[in-house]
Amino acid sequence: MLFRQIEYFQAIIETGNFYQAAEKCNVSQSAISQQIKKLEQELGVKLLDRHNRTFSLTPAGEHFYRKSLIIPDC
Repeated sequence: MLFRQIEYFQAIIETGNFYQAAEKCNVSQSAISQQIKKLEQELGVKLLDRHNRTFSLTPAGEHFYRKSLIIPDC
């Protein structure tokens, strides 16, 4: 797991969508999406339930997000 993946995950939650998170992190939307998929694979849990153009946090995603906030900025 990379700190960058955690940063991307936090940005998605804080902005409410992948597009704005990608802009905030200065990466493409597809790059941020791929990194979140890799993060989920590494953790072995689904963090986000993806819908057409929206998402919702899974219980694991909520837990991971809360815990990720204690990590100092990278």
